Amino acid sequence: MASSKMEALLNSIMEVPLDEYGLVKGAVSESLQELGHVDPEGVLMFCRKYVNHHKRLLLERRTALLKVMAQLVKDNIDDLGRMAAKKLITLASIEMTKSKDVSDEHQEVASQLLLNVGHLFTKEAFDELLSMFQPKMCPFFFVVLALANLCKEHVHFMVPLLKPVLHTVLSMLPAVTEEKTKWVFCFALGIFSESILAYLFDIEEAPDPTVKKNLFFQEFSDAYDILFDVWLPQNEHNVSTAVIETLGQITHLIPFDKLENELPRLIPAILSMYQETASDFCVTQGLYGVLHTAVERNSEELVLQIDSLLVNLHNQICIAVEQPINTYSQKQQKEVLCCFKLLTPSFTYQTVEFLLRKLESTNNQIHLGTLTVLDHLINMVPLYMASQKNQILAGIKLLVLASDNRVKGKLGQIIYTMARHSYLHLEGGKEMVEFIIRQCALPITENEDNIEEPYNITADVVTDRDLRRWCEDLMKLLTALPIDSVLWPLLFEFITPVRYTNALATVCSSLVLLAMKKIEAGSTESFLSYKENPNMPGNHAVLTRLLIMSSSLHQGKGRCTPALILLQVLGIDIHLAAPQVWEREFPTLLDYLQENAEKTLLQSQWEEKLVNVLFQTLELIEDEDWLSQLGKELLNHLHSHYNFPQEKGFVYKCLGAVLQLSRREEVVKRSLQEMLQTVRHNEALEKEGVATGVGYCAVTHLDTVLNLLKEFAKLNIFKKTASYFQIIKDQEDIEIIKVKSTLISCYGHIVLCSPKDLTPSRIDTEIIENVLNHYNIKILGMKIEVRDLTLKLSLIQAVTQLARASQSGEMPGYSFSRKAELLAYMQELIKAEPTDALLTSVRKSAFDACTSLLKLQPQFSENQQLIQTCLSSVFHLPQLDASAINEHPNVSLAERQVLFSDTVVSLLNFLKQLLLSDMSPAGLQSVFTNMEIWIQSRKDHTREMAIETTLQLLVFYLEQNGTKDKVPTHNLAVLIGHMVLRCTDPSCVVRETAIECLYVLLYIQLRFEGQPENLKDVEVEHLKAIKEGLHHGNCQSLFQVSTDIGKVLSKCMPQHQLLSLLFTLFLGFADDKANGAYAASIVTNVLITKCGGSLTEVPVIIKALHKELQSITQVHIIQMVMRSICNLACQHVPVVLPSLLWYPVPFDDYIKEVWASLLKTSSVAVHSVKYLLDNLKLLYESSKESLFGQVTNAEPHQPQAVICALHQMICTRGSKGVIETLYPQIFSTVLIHLSSSVQARLPQDFFRIQIDRKPSGMNQKQCNATACHYSIEILQALLGEGEGNAAEMFQKGGWDLIKQPDKHHEGIMLLASAMASISAPHLISIVEQLTPVLANIHESQRITATAYFAEMLHHSVVSELMLTDTLVGSLLRCLIDDSPVVQWLAVKGLGNAGIGASQKVEKYVTKMLPAMVSVMDQNSKVNTVLTVEAMASVSKILDSLQHDYTDSILIDMVKAMEPFFENRQDKVRAAAFSVLGKLLRFGSMQQNPAYMEHVYSSLTCLLLHLNDKSEEVRKASRQVLTLLGPLIPSQRMCKHLQELGLEEDALDYENYLRVTSRHMAEDWSDRTIYYIRSCTPFFSSIQTELRENAVTFASFLMQNAPPGYPKSPAANQMCKELINLLSDHVPSVRIKTLAGIQRLYMY
Repeated sequence: MASSKMEALLNSIMEVPLDEYGLVKGAVSESLQELGHVDPEGVLMFCRKYVNHHKRLLLERRTALLKVMAQLVKDNIDDLGRMAAKKLITLASIEMTKSKDVSDEHQEVASQLLLNVGHLFTKEAFDELLSMFQPKMCPFFFVVLALANLCKEHVHFMVPLLKPVLHTVLSMLPAVTEEKTKWVFCFALGIFSESILAYLFDIEEAPDPTVKKNLFFQEFSDAYDILFDVWLPQNEHNVSTAVIETLGQITHLIPFDKLENELPRLIPAILSMYQETASDFCVTQGLYGVLHTAVERNSEELVLQIDSLLVNLHNQICIAVEQPINTYSQKQQKEVLCCFKLLTPSFTYQTVEFLLRKLESTNNQIHLGTLTVLDHLINMVPLYMASQKNQILAGIKLLVLASDNRVKGKLGQIIYTMARHSYLHLEGGKEMVEFIIRQCALPITENEDNIEEPYNITADVVTDRDLRRWCEDLMKLLTALPIDSVLWPLLFEFITPVRYTNALATVCSSLVLLAMKKIEAGSTESFLSYKENPNMPGNHAVLTRLLIMSSSLHQGKGRCTPALILLQVLGIDIHLAAPQVWEREFPTLLDYLQENAEKTLLQSQWEEKLVNVLFQTLELIEDEDWLSQLGKELLNHLHSHYNFPQEKGFVYKCLGAVLQLSRREEVVKRSLQEMLQTVRHNEALEKEGVATGVGYCAVTHLDTVLNLLKEFAKLNIFKKTASYFQIIKDQEDIEIIKVKSTLISCYGHIVLCSPKDLTPSRIDTEIIENVLNHYNIKILGMKIEVRDLTLKLSLIQAVTQLARASQSGEMPGYSFSRKAELLAYMQELIKAEPTDALLTSVRKSAFDACTSLLKLQPQFSENQQLIQTCLSSVFHLPQLDASAINEHPNVSLAERQVLFSDTVVSLLNFLKQLLLSDMSPAGLQSVFTNMEIWIQSRKDHTREMAIETTLQLLVFYLEQNGTKDKVPTHNLAVLIGHMVLRCTDPSCVVRETAIECLYVLLYIQLRFEGQPENLKDVEVEHLKAIKEGLHHGNCQSLFQVSTDIGKVLSKCMPQHQLLSLLFTLFLGFADDKANGAYAASIVTNVLITKCGGSLTEVPVIIKALHKELQSITQVHIIQMVMRSICNLACQHVPVVLPSLLWYPVPFDDYIKEVWASLLKTSSVAVHSVKYLLDNLKLLYESSKESLFGQVTNAEPHQPQAVICALHQMICTRGSKGVIETLYPQIFSTVLIHLSSSVQARLPQDFFRIQIDRKPSGMNQKQCNATACHYSIEILQALLGEGEGNAAEMFQKGGWDLIKQPDKHHEGIMLLASAMASISAPHLISIVEQLTPVLANIHESQRITATAYFAEMLHHSVVSELMLTDTLVGSLLRCLIDDSPVVQWLAVKGLGNAGIGASQKVEKYVTKMLPAMVSVMDQNSKVNTVLTVEAMASVSKILDSLQHDYTDSILIDMVKAMEPFFENRQDKVRAAAFSVLGKLLRFGSMQQNPAYMEHVYSSLTCLLLHLNDKSEEVRKASRQVLTLLGPLIPSQRMCKHLQELGLEEDALDYENYLRVTSRHMAEDWSDRTIYYIRSCTPFFSSIQTELRENAVTFASFLMQNAPPGYPKSPAANQMCKELINLLSDHVPSVRIKTLAGIQRLYMY
């Protein structure tokens, strides 16, 4: 048992929940197995216990657990005890025999567990199984299966015990009805029979030697009867096949006589099980068992069944071979062949006759099956088949013309089998060999030579390629067999026929092998024995054929090497002199082939080597007849190989070699004519071959060749002239153009071979002239454009050959007069090439031709157009990719890549040659100028090509430049600048190449300056280290690289080239590659930082930078350019600032950024802002005209430019420092500038009141919106938007008010209010800055300053800063300003002093109050608003005075207010009453009789104005009367007056006067007459209401007057005044007068 810890761990593992994917289950199983290796028995017992205790365990988990147990038992059976084994066997049997809630998989696993335990504990397992397998018990499927498997594994133990088991089986068989159970019993009987036979076969080692076969006869005989007679007829398919298979197994244990009697029934029954179109392996197995037993016992019944057996077995083999890939069919095929093998020894003749008869059929499937059987029988029973060799050969011969590749492949296989058993020596063997060779010669598809895929000739579909490769391998096998007499010299007959061309490699290899055998055997006879073998080809034919075949490098499955080796072997048979050359040269050629086996060799080079060997061979032979015969064979070969262009081309070359050595002129002429007549001019290889041959021939027969070419041209031109429309439409199909192409090539090769008779004069007159005449197509005198590719290439090749020939030592000092003409032809050809794809070699060849021509004299100077044409032709080409290839599927990707690479190399050579013609700096610059546009291309691949080309040119230039002295005039700055841009290109290739270019350029620069070649510069060498950072390509690394490059350039570039370099970099800011522009900006910044101090023309640089900024979109580049300008500004401040102010206003974003960038350096920022402030002051201080008129001052900048610049600097993040430094100056200057921009004017109230006064001529222009906007934003920046009290400016609309001319002062006051709390530390300086403005000639500026000061006095901070004296004094002076607005604002400000400086107001009251009174007196009639404001200010001042204030000024103020009580303007009256109310608050003044007298005298006025027409006046009167009550020496009067303040309803005025007059008369009788008299002035008031009120009040007072008053003269006079009012023009006055008179009845 497992330990407690182990058991706890196992329990934990068991409780792990499973997942739906089975991953957890797998992990649990692995864990249990790992633990099982530690304690196998403990884990197994735990698992058993777990399974027993968990009856409801999920079936999936239960099954998995049993699997683990089965595997543990299998792996650890030796560690298992017997008791544990028994328990496991019991568990397995229980699980195996469950009938509910189980699956086949579960029972199968349980069965496997039992078998694994039974491996060591067989008896226990057998006993357990036997206990469950008893008669009258229902048989369990897996019990029977386990018994069978146990018997199979333990034969020696089980067989002696099988007798009772078989009895039990027989007792159960009749009752079985389920197919599954029937199948398992069949399986078990088969296993039992096999085990018995195995036991008997090894009887000597068996434990019980008494066991015999007949011991089981009865049981198996009874089983046979049940299976065959009962189960088989029931036609249950699965059961039937199992029964047949079992019958085949148990026939060995059936008595012979019974089997003999049953065969007539058994064999037909088995055969009837075969389906017509499908095979059944189980049936065949059963049949094989029956046949094996019958043959073994020499059954006579087989003779009667043989025909039926052969027919059915043949049908099965035919079905099986039709499905070669099917594994089941393969097994069936092997089993059927075993049946044939069993029958053949006894029935050889019948079997062979039957099979040969089947070969006569036309059905390929029958052929395949038949050949398969024959091949098997020839291999497996050769002795029995030997007697039928001739018949078999004759029968198989019928299939050599078969068309089906599978049949051919099978035929090849049987031919090899027959060859191994000496069949091919007989008649018909030659046809078998020819059949193999014919298959080796099957056509080769395109590019097939490079394919090395495995082949399968038994597949459903066998291709020609597979069949050919199989036969080639088969031929190698045949050659290795001892059948030399069959193959030699038969294989020689297959060398020359064209139909066997594709098999030539195989034939040659076999012949070489056979020849080596003969040589090793010591044979001395000639290999080519024509007398004994008349069908063999002759030596000239063999030489021609093998030489031509050896020229094919890339065709014919590698026939080149075998043909060459065979030719070497046959050397002495070709000619006695041949071995002298071949033994020396052929090994070299073969080594060359072997060394370059992995490379793609050039066909032309190989052919040239072979022709050289032929030349050497022919020179040794020196036999004219032999040469003539060889020439004839070559000519014959032209006709026989008419459709093989490569072979024909090589034949032409060989013919040229033969003709060069021939001395027979007629032979030469005739051969040349036949060469030109047989060539197909549209085949490039043939054309090249014939041209080369003509060139070879011309070495010794120049005149003959030239004359013949002229004749041929005339003849063909007259014969094949095309129409004009044909030439215009399509030149590809016109034969005459192809002929011209061939003739041009011939002339080129003639020059190339350089005959001795060819002089420079003849080149010009006879060669070039004829070449150009053939190239130029003219119809009716008009030159037609050449579009034919071959003609173009022929011209280019001819020109190249002409140029190279002219460079040779044969013509020293030759001046090529037609050089420019030929270069023009080449340029036209290049220009005509399409730029959408590179499909031809015209460009490459034309570049090579131009390169060769440039080497000739005279020098060619007009090369710019030629360079551009060449570069455009290559760099315009698109990148090679899959989509581009699909557009031109005729040219493979590999071919196009090779063509492209070659074209680029040719272009580079052309450019190098141009450089060589002019190695000066100007020459280098000239070439680079043409490259520049391509280096900046938007296409990655174009830039890569251009930059790589440039690098190679620069390296070449540096290597070729031999200058040792200093070059006085040179400037490489432009080249270097363009390279810098590409050092951060998106393409890694471009980046790395550009840094290398820069490296080379700097060394060229140093070379120009006189530095020695071998001296290394430390700074330039640093570029190599910089290159390492280019691999990453991220922003950080590219930034570092650019910075390092800038540092290197700052130290390496001469001062005079620095400006050119900078301007080149400026152009790079607009580079369409973001990295390039970024690099330009970084390098520019580094250069300006390190070398900026020495730069001149700084304004020009800034202007250029600004111009480039217009096209820049990347923020980081803009920032870098800004940094550069800032650096310039730091080094050239006096020059930079004025230049910036001349840019158009409003400034664009880039100029704004420039101004903002000046803030980065504190000193520059302060200097710049001061400069702008000084200019801003000049703009509004130096002229009496409007600010926006013509400005004529010391710095005549645009007026708005200064404020725009200042705005950009102040309203930018980073301006905090300069604001702190220059806060007062900025604020005051901008504030006054804002005032000038707004042009503040009188408020509308002012103009409406003084209607009798015309405007004073103030400027009424609209405010400048831009300047105003900028100024406001500057002020906002100073205050800090949205911070503290500054937010009130937005909430109250202060900024909007500032912009309105008529409300500008209100906005200024709100601004001042905010400033008082936000900018207190700066207020003193601001006041100092603004004080002089009060004396300025511009009214708007005075208004702004006055409004600011006025509001400042409203805040206590001015007292804290001790600014009160300054502000009050300034505002007092403003009271005499000629501007009423300034006066009004000054008055308002002085009133604010009572609030902001209340503690110090007594100090100024004696100055301020008289000044106010003066303002009131001066403006009471002309400016009511100013008067009212003065009164309001007086009220504020009075409010700020202490209650005990007793100065006489108060008496003066009371006196001063009295005239205003009757002012026409309501506001003035109300304000005057308000001032009176303020004066009443000074209690100490009540002791002053004069003061009180003035107060009492105002009572009548106040009472009358209680019913004023103005609500404001009425309200003011009520408030004053309320305050006046406590001062009157009457309690009733006091209470009565104070009730006015308590009443909210409308006043009953007459009643109130009645009560008032009564109280006055009663309590204040001594003053009654005074108050009656005081009403008199109001009788003449302009206000109707006052007249009415005066009449009413006077009548009430008179009614309550003292008793003596009615008789007094005063009363009489008063009555007269009343009577006069009866004539008032206002009826209501008259009515009121009448009512009053009625009250005076006593008078």
